[in-house]
Amino acid sequence: MRRTTTRLHLINALLAPGLRTRSDPDRVFERMHARIRSHHGEPTLNEADLSALEGLRTLLGCFAELEGLSGVGWRSAQDLVAARIENRYRVRALKAAHPEIENETVERPVFVVGLPRTATTLTHKILARTDGCRGPKLWEMYNLGGPVDEATERRQIRQTQKRLDMTLTISPDWDIIHPVEADGEEEDYFLKDHTHLHCSVAPMWHYLEFLAGHDFADDYRFLKEALQVLSWGRPEARWVLKHPGNLFNIASIIEVFGDADIVWTHRAPDTVMGSMCSMAESLHRLHVKPAAVDLHGIGRMWLKILSEGVASARDQRARLDRTGFHDLGYHWLMADPDTYVPDLFARLGLEWGPGDQARLEAALDRPVDRRRHEYSLERYGLDHGSVEDAFGDYLGFVTGLNQRRH
Repeated sequence: MRRTTTRLHLINALLAPGLRTRSDPDRVFERMHARIRSHHGEPTLNEADLSALEGLRTLLGCFAELEGLSGVGWRSAQDLVAARIENRYRVRALKAAHPEIENETVERPVFVVGLPRTATTLTHKILARTDGCRGPKLWEMYNLGGPVDEATERRQIRQTQKRLDMTLTISPDWDIIHPVEADGEEEDYFLKDHTHLHCSVAPMWHYLEFLAGHDFADDYRFLKEALQVLSWGRPEARWVLKHPGNLFNIASIIEVFGDADIVWTHRAPDTVMGSMCSMAESLHRLHVKPAAVDLHGIGRMWLKILSEGVASARDQRARLDRTGFHDLGYHWLMADPDTYVPDLFARLGLEWGPGDQARLEAALDRPVDRRRHEYSLERYGLDHGSVEDAFGDYLGFVTGLNQRRH
């Protein structure tokens, strides 16, 4: 795979002087915070917002302390944190000006959860595009706000696509690993402050320690507020959401969205691990210097995150004692989608129609890119035995599920 280009080296050279500022991340944080606050007329933040800002300060600090952080990595870290601060102020300013936003309901949202590479993206897009449903589009999450006119929408889509295209100039195979479109439904990652998936861009072990004590319900309460903003002034629809990190926080999802449906996709974790590590490698090569990319370190980190995350999710599910969970086996979904996707619609109370069938066929029949996302466990210091040991009886659960038929 061609993970980076010479253009990345040039950009890193141009951004290298800016790396000096990471010696004082608090100062960097205060400057970006003051700029964003002033831009929005300094709306009043609530206690949860102030706590969220401190969490974002910690996240920026975890980036700043990384050995081998590149110029692109430090700029990306600042952009990530600034975007989350921006979202807070946008929501507060909009709600202050339009109190009716608070009355927008977010009823029976569908959360598609599962380990990376388990058909969550396919499931999400098919559900989000059916009549009466919707998922947040990337350009909307970059421009969180109320409805805009057609000319503004086209401009915002173009600006978002330009950002995506820039990534492809420095990481040309990224569209194989995780294709993204500005006007397409995308993960709610962009509406939440904290997620284990931040560690996919850099080896932030200290950030994992922070997450161990973090209350993720705060992130989902803000997600709900962001969805209220995106619902305001638009046709009523049922939200369909997706992000790998959501799997680890099922209890927090239900705490905030009490009537949510959870669609959990399952696939053998040894297949998942190699793909996830490969994706993390590509992101590490964008954010840290080549000598700092530790392939075996990637394997250790993601085996820990994913195996512990699955164990936690299964425990949370057992303790919740509720209906509204829908298991979806990757292999029987791929083997017979014409049976199992309509069956999933029925379980969610959604009507399956000709448009849904056409979208499913189009998704499954898309041309195969001759470039391949190739990966192996061994590259990351792992093997099937180590993965099986880490995930315990989950492998047996997945095997049994994929052998069942409704």
